[in-house]
Amino acid sequence: MGAVTDKAHCFICNQETNTYECKGCSEHFCSKHLAQHHEKINQQFDKIKDDCSSFLQTVIDQKDDLKKRPLIQQINQWEDDSINKIKQTANECRRKLINYTNKYIIRIENRLVKLTEELKRIHQENEYNEIHLNQLKETLIKLSKEFDKPSNVAIEQNFTSFINKISVIVPCSKCHNRI
Repeated sequence: MGAVTDKAHCFICNQETNTYECKGCSEHFCSKHLAQHHEKINQQFDKIKDDCSSFLQTVIDQKDDLKKRPLIQQINQWEDDSINKIKQTANECRRKLINYTNKYIIRIENRLVKLTEELKRIHQENEYNEIHLNQLKETLIKLSKEFDKPSNVAIEQNFTSFINKISVIVPCSKCHNRI
């Protein structure tokens, strides 16, 4: 801690006696006060050590519980909002398609019922020939094709996003290497 010097004044008691020079602060201390000075330095060192340990524990706690960080919570909220928008849009599209399909099927069914009634009537009258058969067959094929593939229904994708994209901006990695 210190080296014995010729007689000098103690920094604390100001008595002229054999003193020791502290290499850290360059002050001179008598034997009695050198021990106190050393104790004070030890206390300061212990405080720094405790502060470092406390800060390390805070860092570890934060690392273990990153999900509670405000920015993580903001990202989670954005995700929830975006998923809700997507689900809402999907549900609206399903509802619209189901409504259209139900109406479309009912129209096909009504036309098929009329065709069936016409078949019964023609069969009861027993007045049909190849021309009638071809017309009936053609009508049935047409209805079947319409049923299998509705011609006016398509899914349109709009490539302009209705969900705001987010990103995280972090400082350059070189800046973090200074620590």
